[in-house]
Amino acid sequence: MQAALHSRWSAIAAFSLVAPAAAFAHDGTCKNSTTPSEAAVAASKALKEDSGNLEARLKLADALLASNCFEDAVHVLEEGEATHGRNGQLQSQLREARSMMREQTYFEGLNRAEDAAKLSHNLHRCNKLADIEACDAALARQPGDPQVLLAKADALVRAKRPAEALTILRRVRELTPNDATVEQRIAAAETQRRAFLDTCQNATGESALQACQSALLPGNDDEFAIRKRTGILLQASNQPAAALDSYIAANLLQPGDRSIALAIITLSDNAGRRDALTLAARGTALLTLGRAIEALTPLKQALVLSPDLPEVKTRLAQAERLAKTEARKLAAAATAGPAVAGSTSTRRYSNAAPVNRSN
Repeated sequence: MQAALHSRWSAIAAFSLVAPAAAFAHDGTCKNSTTPSEAAVAASKALKEDSGNLEARLKLADALLASNCFEDAVHVLEEGEATHGRNGQLQSQLREARSMMREQTYFEGLNRAEDAAKLSHNLHRCNKLADIEACDAALARQPGDPQVLLAKADALVRAKRPAEALTILRRVRELTPNDATVEQRIAAAETQRRAFLDTCQNATGESALQACQSALLPGNDDEFAIRKRTGILLQASNQPAAALDSYIAANLLQPGDRSIALAIITLSDNAGRRDALTLAARGTALLTLGRAIEALTPLKQALVLSPDLPEVKTRLAQAERLAKTEARKLAAAATAGPAVAGSTSTRRYSNAAPVNRSN
């Protein structure tokens, strides 16, 4: 039993003697240098092969200092003091490395203090002055912070941008599900959004357009209606390009609206736009209006320009099927046309009274 214990303690003692060397093995990298220099890699390799190699140790420290890895350089040189403590070059280099490390720590402290001051300033402006840019700057430093997110949501409501505020508030609700004040803020923002929605739907001109923008909440049930209404208002205010974009967005949400289809065809004709999204929307609009043969060309062009555009392949396949049916109907009408015309002509003349006969 004693022999076993003696053997066990001997193993632990042996491990304790070699562990420090392994703990301080350095591969030439540090937090300030993701890719070590060739000199650092070569010196590190030589030092691992021979921990007493003073020249390799000094070269590794030089390479680390050149990469602003001052703390790592200090560790490497301090390891060398065990065997080269009296070496003047090592001590001189160690003093320099320690001085640089202290200087680096000092300036890092100044930077942290400056960052903290900026964060405090931005938080104040976000909370007290509803400065949305300050809120964004604070969130850049503290992303996902519920209190900063709430402050930004409040700022957006004050700026009459309730839809954006609602998006943030729903995120905060996920982060703090038991906070009753979040539900109150959501209700207030939704009330404001509903007021803008009413103006969007019933007013005209610039005020209605601004109201539509304030009410637009992507993913909400009324997104299609708002985008359609926005297109109508933009078209009425002679902004065809923006109107076309709004109609295309509405059409993506809910294809099949004939009024939107007619607007897309008219505006895309006038604008002469040939981008993939516009061509795909034009082809879809032609399908909605029952003009499958005409839809083939823009859908094919859209597919060439953007093969991964959603739904284009499906729409093209649909257009090809309907175009065949449409072509057969046109051919049948063209064939039956003369016979129908002749039959009508014959009936007209056969029903006419003879010249000398009274009706």
